[in-house]
Amino acid sequence: MKIFHATAEFFPYIKMGGLSDMLSSLSKQQSETHEVCVALPLIRNVKVEPDFTGKTFSAIHPNSILGAESSFILRDSLFREAKYGNVTLYFFDSPLFNSLDKIYENPDEHYRFALFSYACFHLSLSIEVDIVHCHDWHTALTTYFHSSSTIGLPTIFTIHNLAYQGDHPEYLCGFLKGEPFYLNLDILKHNGKINYLKGAVSVSNRITTVSPGYRDEVLWEPNGCGLSYNLRQRGKDFLGILNGIDYQEWNPASDNNIDYNFDLLTVAQGKIKNKSALYKEIKRDINPSRPLIGLIGRLTWQKGYKTFLESFKNKTNLPFFYVFLGSGDPELENELFYHSHHSLDRLFFYKGYSESFARKIEASSDFFLMPSLFEPCGLNQLYSHAYGSIPIVSRVGGLKDTVIEDPYEFSMNTGLLFEPGDYHSLDYSLERANTLYNNSQQLIDIRSRIMKLDWSWSNRFKEYTTVYKSMLAEKS
Repeated sequence: MKIFHATAEFFPYIKMGGLSDMLSSLSKQQSETHEVCVALPLIRNVKVEPDFTGKTFSAIHPNSILGAESSFILRDSLFREAKYGNVTLYFFDSPLFNSLDKIYENPDEHYRFALFSYACFHLSLSIEVDIVHCHDWHTALTTYFHSSSTIGLPTIFTIHNLAYQGDHPEYLCGFLKGEPFYLNLDILKHNGKINYLKGAVSVSNRITTVSPGYRDEVLWEPNGCGLSYNLRQRGKDFLGILNGIDYQEWNPASDNNIDYNFDLLTVAQGKIKNKSALYKEIKRDINPSRPLIGLIGRLTWQKGYKTFLESFKNKTNLPFFYVFLGSGDPELENELFYHSHHSLDRLFFYKGYSESFARKIEASSDFFLMPSLFEPCGLNQLYSHAYGSIPIVSRVGGLKDTVIEDPYEFSMNTGLLFEPGDYHSLDYSLERANTLYNNSQQLIDIRSRIMKLDWSWSNRFKEYTTVYKSMLAEKS
């Protein structure tokens, strides 16, 4: 089977969130048994220089009529082939993207990603794939191009975060009615706007999201962000498939980013050593025997960090030290900076993102906190399991699918849970975490249990294969 993924992110080249890691690890696993291709934009600030093969592919049919600006831009763009292990990458080298330093929050995103989606449609036909798998609103129109073409291919669309839908004022999207698109915009209309993601929900052969829990949540408002009715209409074609992780990439025994490697047998010593090195790096005189809680994430409303700050100010009696890596909302950044400078013995805040520093936080932390108000899947709780860091997570979406806390059966527990947006519930979970940290035998037991969990793609990717095969069977 020849599988084609269309995406805005792919680790290690472009990374802004979980989509990048998820697709990189999924495609790597798929490439062991299938031919896998991934199309993504080529921006100026790629983190790693691609291993280009020298082959190029057009972004528009050579016999297309050229009259509109969109057609000329596509004519002047091309896909450059590269290799990533067994995966073939196709970087969209276009004046729309190659001057950008970041993939999101640029002007005219509705236009850039529409042309990228069309280019992906053309490429997937040119290289004769079997399945077209599109990810989030940035490539949603690719599914529409296939559904409206007489030579279109089976499409599957994965929602990684329904809060971002690519909805734009209709007057900005009139170009989609002309060449080379020729789209009927009625299918894309939603609440007075043109909504790219709604179009994919309407026309894709299958729709998935990244956990069963989140799939069930978005069928009803307000979690459906205005599209719950549309998703319920596609109920039998809408599936929740839990994400996996790449243990070759996320392994504390071999991770070159952390200061001291460790495994299941040496996790206790490894935590102490990594904490000591981390505190030295951030210039904080903290006793490494104190419990450390790590936090990593975008500072957005979704992630629930206001709940954390309420609890942080409320539970001053607890011995935790917090290391926080993130950026986003200026108000949250300012408050975290304030506490980082005025609560030197309680919190350190690093504004921005550093892959190596994120790994050091995972390796050093005794607990990892994710106070999300909603979470499609979440990957950091899975990374935390691999690194022996006990997750403290809100009871939402993929977090409650992957973290267990049973008050009556400790031998089942893989973390701690609290109610989303409720700082009193978080307070109580932090008290339980402190009690757990001070019970040496229980701490050993739960660390051993979570580090033995298998969140790899080796079995989970088969769920996607089953979906692909059902789509091909319907086509035949």
